[in-house]
Amino acid sequence: MEQHDERKMDLRNKFQAFVLIPVIIMIVAWVLYFIFTLGQMNYQGVIPVIAAPLIICWVCNPFFEINEYKEMFYEDADMPIKNKIMKYRPTLAGYAVTTMGIAVCALIMHHG
Repeated sequence: MEQHDERKMDLRNKFQAFVLIPVIIMIVAWVLYFIFTLGQMNYQGVIPVIAAPLIICWVCNPFFEINEYKEMFYEDADMPIKNKIMKYRPTLAGYAVTTMGIAVCALIMHHG
């Protein structure tokens, strides 16, 4: 009989998953949007910069990428953040591509 390990996220991992990652994505997307618009931002462009990272990190990741998400924040919960970054480089590269996509979306909405 296989024992099922029900690990819970500790506060540090909740902070990384639900605060740190979305804030980093928001800041980088905002900087890219600011550069693309030469500082002429408007609310139509700022909305996706704020909303998209929250939707991705609070809804999509926990529900749709369940295996990778559980591995990163449950199974490797005790791993130092530096080691997590090294181990999950492809995932973080995906976040970088997502961030660029959010900035482009903001730019499209800015001119739309």
